[in-house]
Amino acid sequence: MMLWGLLWTLFFSGLQAAAQSKEEEYVLQEGETLTVDCPSNMKYAYSQKAWQRLRNGEEPQTLAVTERSQGTLNQIQVGRYLLKDDPPESMFQVRMINLQVEDSGLYRCVVYYPPPKEPVLLFHPVRLVVTADPSTKRTSDKNSTPKLAPTTIRPTTLPPTKTLRTFYTSSRTVVQSLPMPTAVIPPNITVTTDAIRLSVFSIVVPVACGILIKSLVFTVLFVVTQRSFGL
Repeated sequence: MMLWGLLWTLFFSGLQAAAQSKEEEYVLQEGETLTVDCPSNMKYAYSQKAWQRLRNGEEPQTLAVTERSQGTLNQIQVGRYLLKDDPPESMFQVRMINLQVEDSGLYRCVVYYPPPKEPVLLFHPVRLVVTADPSTKRTSDKNSTPKLAPTTIRPTTLPPTKTLRTFYTSSRTVVQSLPMPTAVIPPNITVTTDAIRLSVFSIVVPVACGILIKSLVFTVLFVVTQRSFGL
C-alpha cells in the first residue's frame, strides 16, 4: 500500500513538472483581450485561485486572487484582470483586457495559498506576446515632426565707412573741418560809432590827467630840492 502511494506521488510530481515545462503561447495586439481557461479539480472547489506573473530571478507576482469560494460561481475584477472560478464546471477562467506591449511575459493560473505555502499549478504557463497596433504606428508616423533641411547663414556685408578726406599740398596737410558758428546779433540791439567813440574818450581822459598830475608833482619836488641846496 505504501508502495502504491509512493508511485502515485512520483507520478503526480512528474505530471506537474511536465506541465511547468510546457508553455501555451498567445500572440495578440495592443488593445485586445486575453482569455485563458484553466481546468480545475473538485478538490479545489473551496480554494482560492490566482493569476500570477513570472519574471526571471524574481518571486511570482500575484496580480489578482479570488475570494474563498463556497463551491459556487465566484467572480472578481481587479483593474484589467477578470477572474471567474466555476467549481461545478471545474474551470477557472482568466481575462486580461486592453493589453499593452509591456504586458508581454510569462503567466500562470494557480490554486492560491498564503505564503510560505507553495501554490498549485492548474494549467500550463502562458507565454503572452503583445505586438503594437499597426494603425497606431501609422498615425504616430503621420504626426511625427518632419525633419527640416539645414540652412546656411551667409555673412552680411557692411557698406564701407566714410573717412575724413585730407588735402595735400607741397609743404603741409590741410584738414577740411566744419565751419565755425558765427555770432548772431539780435535785431533789437544796434551798435553805433558814437558809442564806440564815447568808450575810447572815457579811457584816454583819465590816463592823460594822471600823466599831467605826475608831471606837476615831479616839477614841484625838483624846485623844492634846488632851494634846499641853495642853488
